[in-house]
Order: sequence, then C-alpha cells, then structure tokens
Amino acid sequence: MNYRKATLAMSIAVAALAMVVWDMRGDRDQQAEKTARSDYRLQDFSMHAFNEDGRTAFSLRSPLLERDPDGKSLTIAQPVFVFPGDEAGQNWGAVADSAWVSDRAREIRLQDNVRVTGPVSPKGLKTEFSAAELSVFPKENRLHSNGVVTVNHGRSILSGTGLEADMKQRRVRLLAKVTARYAPE
Repeated sequence: MNYRKATLAMSIAVAALAMVVWDMRGDRDQQAEKTARSDYRLQDFSMHAFNEDGRTAFSLRSPLLERDPDGKSLTIAQPVFVFPGDEAGQNWGAVADSAWVSDRAREIRLQDNVRVTGPVSPKGLKTEFSAAELSVFPKENRLHSNGVVTVNHGRSILSGTGLEADMKQRRVRLLAKVTARYAPE
C-alpha cells in the first residue's frame, strides 16, 4: 500500500513540475513577442530627404538605419549628414556615433562624439562644433544643445554650456559658462 501512495505522490509532483515549466516557457515566449522590432532596416545606404517644397532637407550616409514601428522615428548608427547651407551652395556637415530622427525629420538628435562643420567663411576659415549631443532642426536651419559645446573657428576656440546657432545666418550663441581663446589670423 505504501508503494502505491509513494507512486501517486511522485506522479502528482512530476505533473505539477511539468505544469510550472510549461507556464514559464509561455511567459518567455510572450516577452519575446513584446520586444520592439524595427519596422525596417537599411544597411550601407545613402539617401536624400526632401522638405515640403521639394528642396533637399538633408543627405545621409550610414552603415545602419532602423525605423521604430510605433513612433515612426529612426535610429541611425554612425551617420554622416549634409545639410544645405547658404545660397552660394556651401553646405554644413555633421557626423556622430549615433543619431535619432523624429517623425517627419523635424528634429535630428546627434549623439556621442558629435562634430558639425560649417561652410568655409569668405576669409577661408572653417567653423567646427564638437559636443556630446546636439540637435539639428532642418526646417528651421537651426542647431541646439544643452550640453558643453566647443566651437573652433580658424585658430580661435570658444567653449560653453548650451548652444543656439542659425545655419543660414552663420550666427552662434553660447548660453552659459563661456570661455574663449582668440587667435587673430
């Protein structure tokens, strides 16, 4: 009689354990389904984005672009952007380790090791911005950052916290904690 009770108890324990394992496997499958997958991916590509009036908003080259299916935003690895400049056709360039582009490309957030290069000035000087993060607003031809930004123009160096820049007018405003090293040509 004890043999039958032990066998019955063992069978119930094995069945309960099997149910627990089966239930845990189902949770893992549901979690895998919940993780966000990109809507589409582009690898080793170049593209031209246009604004509403048909003019180029920006050009882009990158090894990887992924689109978020919910927010319709883009995540880009190692982007190389070109933004239109002035009427003379002098463009702005931007590179970073990564970028995030909002829906309809209203904002482009450049992240990690950001370097933006402006057009060459009439005196032949190049302006370069470097920062950890910087946002570009293509429709408004504007740059913005809340972090530390360094601006090199020729041999002169400006550094400060916060940046507002007009890419069309070539006007730069550092907002706080500004230091400068001016080296005349």
